[in-house]
Amino acid sequence: MIKTSRLGLRFLEKEDIAYLHPLESDPEVKEFFPDGTRDRAKTEAMINRFITAYTEKGLPCFLLFDLDSGEFIGRAGFGLTEAGETEVGYVLHKKFWGKGFASEAVTALLEYAKKYIDTDYIIAYAVTGNIGSTRVMEKCGMTYYKTDITKGIECRFYRIKNR
Repeated sequence: MIKTSRLGLRFLEKEDIAYLHPLESDPEVKEFFPDGTRDRAKTEAMINRFITAYTEKGLPCFLLFDLDSGEFIGRAGFGLTEAGETEVGYVLHKKFWGKGFASEAVTALLEYAKKYIDTDYIIAYAVTGNIGSTRVMEKCGMTYYKTDITKGIECRFYRIKNR
């Protein structure tokens, strides 16, 4: 488990559908995600993809919990973009938005990446207009480097040197 001042991050497990399905099926939470909401079957498939990404490529996904209350906050982790770049991303329940949890989680994951992920850069992107996610990337030291289309939607891309 990774711990920050307020968060506990633990590796995703197959049984975590109970945590992730309500998060992944919430239209407000998934408003800026090109893939949109996921039903239970698509959430299970996503969990399987995340577990495979970790076992085959060393790119983990974590569940985020409030250390004080034990409450489930969301998920955060790594993946590969369509262009083969290593990305960091997160999804939080609405009640935790605007409280610094996303920045805290991404900062912890960027530190994790320096030790365990062999790549020159870690990237992140957000749909153009998603000001909250843009602020998270900037607060975590990531620098804007391009605007591009991904999954059919215009996004702003940020990156940070990893190695």
